[in-house]
Amino acid sequence: MQSYINHLLADIAEACREQPPESYSAATGENDLEAIERYFEEVEQWLENEPEHDFSYYCGLLIEQFPPAEQLTNEQMEAVSLAFEKLLFTWNIGVEMPEKLPVSRKYTLLISVLEKKVAIVENGFETVEFCSYDPPSCPFDEWCTCKELGLKDQYDDDLEDVDPDSIPF
Repeated sequence: MQSYINHLLADIAEACREQPPESYSAATGENDLEAIERYFEEVEQWLENEPEHDFSYYCGLLIEQFPPAEQLTNEQMEAVSLAFEKLLFTWNIGVEMPEKLPVSRKYTLLISVLEKKVAIVENGFETVEFCSYDPPSCPFDEWCTCKELGLKDQYDDDLEDVDPDSIPF
């Protein structure tokens, strides 16, 4: 399996986006106003339109290329996860995950980004969040950070205030 992982790591490295040219170039004659206008066009596009393609479309990797977590060692999952996070970074994509998340869960969630529709931006970062800030449905289970924000207590308190007889269904 390690031989396959080595090839997969090479494929991930190859899928990294090349560094975009500097946003300002004296050769193009672009001034600060033009750069700001380009930035706001991108923000407007992001706000008004849903992303068209999943990440796999942009990077060329398929989720089928990634072995199930059960077939990998922790070290292999860590290596692939680190390489995948670097790949995402080159495409201006970040992910939000708890630090103490087990490596198998992190690996599985990271590669699931391949199937998520994302906006590829030149200015700033697109952040993929897996948690909807609803503790009962959080994919992080006991590692969910929204519990630390006090949302679990708020959620529980909200349920205590509801009269079951007032629910219309």
